Amino acid sequence: NAECNSPLGENVYNLVDHGIFESTSSSSSNVSIGDINIAVSGWADTYGYNDDIVVAADTYKISNKSGYGVTNEDRESTYNSPDHAIDNVNTRKHNWQDFDFVLFSFSDDVTLQGANFSWVFDEYDTQVSVAALDNIDALTSGTQTWKNIVGNAITSSYNIAKCDSADEHLQYKSEFSFNTSSKYWLVGAYNTVFGNIGGDISNDAFKLTSIGFSVTETTGTPDPTEVPEPGTIGLLMACSIFVMWRRKKLV
Repeated sequence: NAECNSPLGENVYNLVDHGIFESTSSSSSNVSIGDINIAVSGWADTYGYNDDIVVAADTYKISNKSGYGVTNEDRESTYNSPDHAIDNVNTRKHNWQDFDFVLFSFSDDVTLQGANFSWVFDEYDTQVSVAALDNIDALTSGTQTWKNIVGNAITSSYNIAKCDSADEHLQYKSEFSFNTSSKYWLVGAYNTVFGNIGGDISNDAFKLTSIGFSVTETTGTPDPTEVPEPGTIGLLMACSIFVMWRRKKLV
């Protein structure tokens, strides 16, 4: 087993320790990690015909040790034990299967590198799905399915594994392998629309405690006072000689 917090990247956002600012916009968030403001919101497909339209759900702090879950419109704890976790287990009263997700909204482009969890429903077969969204218009519309929302997005699914940690809310981890960056990242219960990696798709439930991310480096705009490249200088000299020749010929 590897160290639980080792794969999480340059910056680690621990939801339990740092708290959350619940919103889809990071502009006024009071949660800042590495000069990046972060907002958090919950989402699940619990509306509309066949119960598959994605709408807002509630992020839920389970405890100071157990991290965060999501409760959606189909929640009823007497029917399902992991109702307060982020899960795809809830099929209460013959409703269609619900997939809970958390949206992380960042103030700048970042690359998500991993996540930690305090608890999983099945230690040997739990997966997490992740997506980088260009925008959240489809997500927040209240009219789209997960398939439509992530249709053109960069998505993938990953296994969650047990790891070594003395910290009670860092017991499991998942390492991501994205090479893309975005301001909007979805992290949630295994959904093959995001990427099919095998395994059961109705037993995935976990309590999320932290995510790791790296900040995308941006190149600055060229300095207007910079000395032109040699090729540019040669072109300017050629133009000047041509203009002088034309003037001499017209005299």
